[in-house]
Amino acid sequence: MKRLLLFVLSISIFSCELDDNGNPNSSELSAAQLTEELILSSGLRLVQFIEDGEDYTSEFSGFVFRFEPNGTVTASRGSQSITGTYRVFRDDGETELEMTFSPTSFLNEFTDDWYFRGKSNNRITFEDDDDEDGLSRLVFEK
Repeated sequence: MKRLLLFVLSISIFSCELDDNGNPNSSELSAAQLTEELILSSGLRLVQFIEDGEDYTSEFSGFVFRFEPNGTVTASRGSQSITGTYRVFRDDGETELEMTFSPTSFLNEFTDDWYFRGKSNNRITFEDDDDEDGLSRLVFEK
């Protein structure tokens, strides 16, 4: 009987999972949590932009994105300031960031829905996987 109890206890201990809700590396944020993360940042600097497998980071380096509670996103670089809209939502079990900029805007390339892929240290990563054109990635840093 003692062996059975010891066996059950040891399986229980090794089968436990720790709650990951406070983990800064979590890729499982709700839409509300991600929205709060974007808004509370004093500005997110663009550190990587890959579109259809091509790296365009250098063309967009220096932009800082500020997300407002009213759904406005403003991207600034030097004296240049471009305003668009955003929303964060869940679709098919994934948290997504949708940004929209004017079709004539330099930042129209960011008009898309981006799948949230993770948050680690000071970085937030989004991806959009188009089967035909390849992977697109957007990485912000606080």
